[in-house]
Amino acid sequence: MWQDFANTLNELNKAYKALIELGKKKRNALVMVDMKTVENLLPQEEKLTAEIARLEKNRQNILLKMAATNEKLGPESKMEDILSFAPAGKMREVLQKLYVMLQVTVKEAQELSEGNSLLIRAAMEAAAFHLNRIGGATVEPAYGRGGEVVTHRKNFDYNA
Repeated sequence: MWQDFANTLNELNKAYKALIELGKKKRNALVMVDMKTVENLLPQEEKLTAEIARLEKNRQNILLKMAATNEKLGPESKMEDILSFAPAGKMREVLQKLYVMLQVTVKEAQELSEGNSLLIRAAMEAAAFHLNRIGGATVEPAYGRGGEVVTHRKNFDYNA
């Protein structure tokens, strides 16, 4: 069971690293406003996230089996607690290294995802601005703060 747990952690780490590499490609495409490349990366990203979800479910099932055989483990157990029950020696060292690597990888993937989300929002706002500019949105006089005439006429207003 511990070997299965180590294998699952290792596979999760590999999947997150692949997701990071894909995220970097996506970031470059977003910076260059290359939407064709972004569209081509989406199916790969979906496949990787599905794989991560499958591995996470497998990890949780293994932890449930461990909790069933050890009454000191439960749903609130931290990874440090779980590792304390791992067989002493090489297996415990491997599990600890895999856990630390996975923590670093997941954090990097989350930061990259947040950055890409920000780039996507900025690209959408820029597209909306340019569509409104192309549409000929104009401002004309109507009554303003000081009583002067300020009117607002828009030829075309498109919010993307």
